[in-house]
Amino acid sequence: MNTIHFNIDHWIALTPGLVLQEDEQAWANHPQLLHAQPPAADKIPPMIRRRMSPISKLALQAAMTITEKTTVDYIVFSSRHGELHRTVNLIKDIINGDDASPIAFSQSVHNTAAGLYTIATKQPLAVTSLTGGENTLHMALIEVACYLNEHPDHRVLVVDYDQPLPNEYQQFEQYQYPLFALAMVISYGNNSQLCWQPMSPAICEHHHGVDCYPQTLTVIKHLANKDSQWFINAQKQQWQWQHQ
Repeated sequence: MNTIHFNIDHWIALTPGLVLQEDEQAWANHPQLLHAQPPAADKIPPMIRRRMSPISKLALQAAMTITEKTTVDYIVFSSRHGELHRTVNLIKDIINGDDASPIAFSQSVHNTAAGLYTIATKQPLAVTSLTGGENTLHMALIEVACYLNEHPDHRVLVVDYDQPLPNEYQQFEQYQYPLFALAMVISYGNNSQLCWQPMSPAICEHHHGVDCYPQTLTVIKHLANKDSQWFINAQKQQWQWQHQ
């Protein structure tokens, strides 16, 4: 079994209808698909905000909110699908014979949110953007743990965000869920432990099927409930959390 350790110093979750800590706790007790307007993106400068996609706005709003009074040394943005909605629209424009928007094209890459964050905050920091399928958040945390092992006195901003697939790809969507962003400031320590192992037949016998949320929403639920231990089952791996 593989194991990493870290401290979650601060965290914030944003999704339509979920803005305050009280909202997070209420949602954790009664998780359901939220049909509401996304949180305000008032932390983002207007000139940058007006050209951004809804998912990048949510990611930056979470990132800029949590780092208002906190300095970080390294940044990891992670998203399973990234700017896929914008990419699909660009492809449609090309198929219809229209010119692709230069702004839309420049913001269709997977590191759009990460780049815009450094521009908006004027912070020339090292940034990593990554994706890891259904395990994207956990891949980001492994990246952070590796970094902190070499820089134990640093603090890292992690922003994991996503939204449902575009209509053209809905046949590949397993579950319904709202767009979301989870931002965490993480430091070196042992307050949180994350272990993982392959999903063997023995594990499957005691933990039937895969969990029914994107993994990030499951983590948000347990953090909001202040749970000390939980499991997340993926198709090929089981993730085990211990959190103080």
